[in-house]
Amino acid sequence: YELLELLGKGGMGTVYRAKTPAGAIVAVKILAPHLTGNDILRSRFYLEAKLAMGLEHPNIVRAIDVGEDNARHYLAMEFIDGESVNKRIAREGALPEPDAIKIAVAVARALDKAHSEGLVHRDVKPDNILVTKAG
Repeated sequence: YELLELLGKGGMGTVYRAKTPAGAIVAVKILAPHLTGNDILRSRFYLEAKLAMGLEHPNIVRAIDVGEDNARHYLAMEFIDGESVNKRIAREGALPEPDAIKIAVAVARALDKAHSEGLVHRDVKPDNILVTKAG
């Protein structure tokens, strides 16, 4: 993957907008270097990535690939052209009630699907909830 732009940093790693060898735009999360030496956390990263690759739901970012390149452990995902709920709130203030309800329902449906497949999202927060430009 060719890393194009830093999208954000979090506790588990850094996310970039990237390009596949075929030219498709994706998001790539690289596991934080201080976590790669922890066998338990690295194993959890791979297990959760493989479970995520089996999830198909309109409210869940599609996981595409997981692996290691030059000692960097990564997860490639569908790129969402939009913004986080946190950025929207920072820009516009509190969400109108209908928008907040629509987002909350979408998140609940996504979490229900993930839980039904044995996957628990450990970091649900406005920074990790993405809204496409189409809403």
